[in-house]
Amino acid sequence: MVATVLSFMFIGPLMLVFTHNFVTSPNISEFALSASIALTVIALASIGCLYAKGLWAPAPAWHELSRLKKTLSIPAIPLFLFGILWVNLAISLPQFFTLAFGVMHTRQDLASKELHHSRRSCDHRLKLKSVSAPLFHYCISESLYNQLPETEIYAELVIRESALGYSVEDILINHSAANNALKFAPSGRWDAPSARPLAPR
Repeated sequence: MVATVLSFMFIGPLMLVFTHNFVTSPNISEFALSASIALTVIALASIGCLYAKGLWAPAPAWHELSRLKKTLSIPAIPLFLFGILWVNLAISLPQFFTLAFGVMHTRQDLASKELHHSRRSCDHRLKLKSVSAPLFHYCISESLYNQLPETEIYAELVIRESALGYSVEDILINHSAANNALKFAPSGRWDAPSARPLAPR
């Protein structure tokens, strides 16, 4: 039973491997933090109760660990459980809801390019001035990164928004004197010829 519940809880974190373009509403973020703490306490108390009644026992591999490893693992378990719950409540569930019921519209913002050196994610990204979500990043190709200026540029975000947050589906940017626009999707694919130009500012 415990293993089944944990398996479903890993669906949310698995989504973060493929998408990082969701921004949660501040109110939902606060609720997710409080709910994650409360659910972590309830889950640990439930597991302890099941263990005391003989209805649950750790996997055999646990008994093969040394006393030192067990001691180090015990405080890490609540943190791990809290992290899984927080990702699901603060990002994954709101994102699923937004994908199903969100409404498409546009929003103005400022964007700047960022260079990261990461083995697990993209190196070339766009940073949006209005977005401060900890796990949000927007990948672009290296060729597009090299074409963008070092300064901030005007951007038009195409977003899908609900009461729980919004996902950045596309970005239109304008960085040339000729007022040509570049368009690219979260995957980093560049579709410049089909992008519509932005109005001069």
